[in-house]
Amino acid sequence: MSEIVKYKNLLSESFINACQDYSYLVNRHFPQRGVLKLVGDRYRLDGDQRTILYRGISSHKRSAIRKSLLVKDIIGMHLVIDGYNVLFTLLNYRLGRTVFISTDQILRDAGSLHGKMREEKTFVECISLLLNYLIIKQPCKTDIYLDSPVSHSEKHAQIIRKNMQMNHISGECHVIKSADWALRQNHHGVIATSDTAIIEKALVPVIDLPKEILENAYEATFLKLNEILAQTYKAF
Repeated sequence: MSEIVKYKNLLSESFINACQDYSYLVNRHFPQRGVLKLVGDRYRLDGDQRTILYRGISSHKRSAIRKSLLVKDIIGMHLVIDGYNVLFTLLNYRLGRTVFISTDQILRDAGSLHGKMREEKTFVECISLLLNYLIIKQPCKTDIYLDSPVSHSEKHAQIIRKNMQMNHISGECHVIKSADWALRQNHHGVIATSDTAIIEKALVPVIDLPKEILENAYEATFLKLNEILAQTYKAF
């Protein structure tokens, strides 16, 4: 199923208009949360649609800054991964939930797992997806950080460590209170996250790992908000 058909319910005229109005206002420096409520209520958007606006549409300036940090090549690099951020995006894609390319060209999802884990089997498969990609791309070292408050984080770390060792992937899986903190402190290599707060303070290049993994594994294509803003899909 093509992504256009899959997301047809998100591409109504009212949603396209909502995206355009939201973009217009955030580019004129109106408060983002206030704009979200105003536009969301005006167009009677559902929860997923509001999440797409909030996570997916940023000002031209902020989008350009984040886009400028993106890289694709991690061969021979030290890779530092925001573990659950990456894995939850893979999981949401595998579960058929909405994922999309934001205006900064980074893949994000409209899922709301909030640290809850009910799809353990599929989640473990997402770990394999991640590690298989690392085998192909061969970073010189990989550090994966998991947030300890997430359910079963120690169990997930054990699975990751075991498979890293089995596949001769150099590095470690760390369980700490805040993966965000670890990535913000990183001064070398490449970081993998879609977290805006981390990216905007990044001291090193950023890779959109879920996007690269899903395109490699499934030849996936995604809903692109820049195309919605340009009215590419207005034919529906």
